[in-house]
Amino acid sequence: MLAVGASGCAKAKANTLPVMPMLEPPPPPPRVVEDYVDEPLPTVEPSPVETALVNPPPPPAPRSSSPRSEPPKPDLSRTEADRPAVNPPALTLKPAPGVAAKTEASIRELLGRAQRDLQRVNYAALDADGRVQFDIARRFMEQAEEALKGGNLAYAGKLADKAATMGAVLVR
Repeated sequence: MLAVGASGCAKAKANTLPVMPMLEPPPPPPRVVEDYVDEPLPTVEPSPVETALVNPPPPPAPRSSSPRSEPPKPDLSRTEADRPAVNPPALTLKPAPGVAAKTEASIRELLGRAQRDLQRVNYAALDADGRVQFDIARRFMEQAEEALKGGNLAYAGKLADKAATMGAVLVR
């Protein structure tokens, strides 16, 4: 037994950890920071053409026979009602007069298709998201009708297209 116990301790080399050198980061490189000096911008004289564009010459004074003439006085008797009325720009997009009837007919066709598709949908069988989509499609149809009454055919067409698309998706 002594032989077996002694053989376990008899190794040629002991199990020790090697000595590791201490790792230190190198020192930071020297930094050279210069002071910022704001340099004045070089002055460039404008060319005669640029000067003429920026400062146009004054218009020649009208010649009159009298040496001293008074400038004309503005007519203060005119009021806002006397001035010509300026129409504000239209807020609706309108097609050309010959195309308006055809455009309205195509919008009404889209609304009819959306109405037929939504009538085929079983509202009670829809989940919560489906019901929301159904209600949105109905609202798009109502808004398209209002836009048609207001004469905004471009907006009505977009709304009718959205309603028809949503109706076709809900039917599937």
